[in-house]
Amino acid sequence: MKISATQYAKTLFELTAGKTQAEVSVVVANFVKTLAKNNQMKLAPAVIEKFSELWNKDKGIVEAEIVSREKLDDEVVKKLEHFVKEKYQAKEVVLHSKIRAGIKGGFILKVGDEMIDGSVSRKLKKLAIELAK
Repeated sequence: MKISATQYAKTLFELTAGKTQAEVSVVVANFVKTLAKNNQMKLAPAVIEKFSELWNKDKGIVEAEIVSREKLDDEVVKKLEHFVKEKYQAKEVVLHSKIRAGIKGGFILKVGDEMIDGSVSRKLKKLAIELAK
């Protein structure tokens, strides 16, 4: 029977629940040995991703990606964190910033499968479509 990355991640999550850091280290080391023994090390990246999703959900953590032309100032970042925290009822928000010159201005906020596109590029495309009608 083949075990999926999601199944491995759920098992690892259950094995580490309520453990101290030292105990978690032992569990993870044994888990990696099991993956290697089962010739499943290629699943490690997917297991880590799924485990992270389970961990974040359990702890009320929401990860978001903010893409902008240049580094956003701290006040804007705090407002975006507050927005995400309220919208997703999160206890904590982790923002990952990416710089992309093609945006021209504004930002794109991605949370899971959702995307809020407040970029100047999108607004210009939308305006061009409206003018073409």
